[in-house]
Amino acid sequence: MKKLLVCLLAVFMLVPLLVACETGDEESSTASGGSVENSKVITPVKDLDGREIHVLCWDFGAGSNSILGYTGEIVYNEENPSSVDEAKKQVVDYVEETYNCTIVGDMTSTESVTDIIKTQVSSGLPYYDICFDSLGRTASLAIEKQLIDLKTISTIDLSAEWWDKNAVEDLSIDNKVYFTCGDINTYDDQGTWCVLFNKNLKQTLGIEEDFYTIAREGNWTWDTFKEICARDITADTTGDGAIDEFDRWAFGTETYNLYVQLVGAGQKIAGKTDNDLPYLVAANEPEATYTILSDVIEFYNDNNTVMVANAPPYTNKGYTNVWEATVHKAFIEGRELFYMCGLINVASFRKMEDEFGILPIPKYYDTQDRYYHTVSKDNCTMMFVPEGTVDVDDVGLIISAISEQSMNYVTPAYYDVQLKYRDAKDDESGEMLDLIFASRTFDLGCAYNWGGILEPYMTLDTNVASRFEAKISSAETAMNQMLEELAG
Repeated sequence: MKKLLVCLLAVFMLVPLLVACETGDEESSTASGGSVENSKVITPVKDLDGREIHVLCWDFGAGSNSILGYTGEIVYNEENPSSVDEAKKQVVDYVEETYNCTIVGDMTSTESVTDIIKTQVSSGLPYYDICFDSLGRTASLAIEKQLIDLKTISTIDLSAEWWDKNAVEDLSIDNKVYFTCGDINTYDDQGTWCVLFNKNLKQTLGIEEDFYTIAREGNWTWDTFKEICARDITADTTGDGAIDEFDRWAFGTETYNLYVQLVGAGQKIAGKTDNDLPYLVAANEPEATYTILSDVIEFYNDNNTVMVANAPPYTNKGYTNVWEATVHKAFIEGRELFYMCGLINVASFRKMEDEFGILPIPKYYDTQDRYYHTVSKDNCTMMFVPEGTVDVDDVGLIISAISEQSMNYVTPAYYDVQLKYRDAKDDESGEMLDLIFASRTFDLGCAYNWGGILEPYMTLDTNVASRFEAKISSAETAMNQMLEELAG
């Protein structure tokens, strides 16, 4: 790992009312809030006597051609800083000076964060105070009791406005919160799922509907989406007599999106009791799960409409990264109308010749009163504090101070400039992002993946009920065992 002098950032809120600065050009975005030194500070101040706060983050962009510009939750670009980088530096400089501490950190792409933290906890030699890793890997550490319940840290107020309220509520288990996200994260937002569409291809195809208006009015539904995709869009544009990854497609997707679209219907893998304990929805209320998955699977199996990246025949072609070679490439080259993916991919589309827009995940039922969105289990960061952290309340002060000031300065710069106006390129997509982030939800079943319960949600086989029946018993056993261990 390369040691870096860092800035523990934080990136933006889900509720747009908390975005404090006006939208505008990149140069003016960070200035709208004034200087950190002149801001109202809620988090108490304490002299930490020169303590170093050590931060660890997984490098999500390592080795990827589609994850561009990722510098982690702890690093900013000093050589050619954007307004976002400048805001990060301003926040960290302020926290270091105000609390008499130094924030330093590592970003790793070789040894896993989970292995590093397990070794640290078992050795009794604490080093890293604050960590960031994916939702799924972080949950695995919670199962092994490697993480501190954030509710027990007196200097962290999870009801504060700089925390994602949906994440705090949805990811609590037995009234404990081992990990969460908010303004102290960047990659939780980038790991949020959406639908992209190619504006130029839409015009070429003669599609007259205004997708933004449909979504804005709450009518962006599964049936509407399928009907548009079925308009003879997919075609053998190469003229070789076969439709493959080099031709034009109505919709590019992957098997994880079977689960994403289930969430879009307001469903989850795990519900929660009044006592804040999880239960498996498919074991207790299976009908909706089976109905939705069967419908989506049938659509995904239509090889004349939908290209599923991580399914045959593409998985048999020896691609190093099958997603980048198929659905991602087709969208960049203007050969794919819709692409369901994480916002992490948006940065790689900046140099596209075509213009693109952002839309929410379609509602499954037209009777739904809202949209529902989820995040990637593997590409969404969670913040956590390892067991054994020394003077944990002091660490909590730093977490709170950075979160608070990031809400005021980093979030507006990132949200209003980089995401809305640099990547999305239009005001309407910015409006859609407001909608998407305000309707985000988190699923304990996906995070903990008890007994591999996520796998039947991501399988194209139409024998839905039988594969769930084969998995539920082991999943419930794993879930109950975890609950017993966490309660012990």
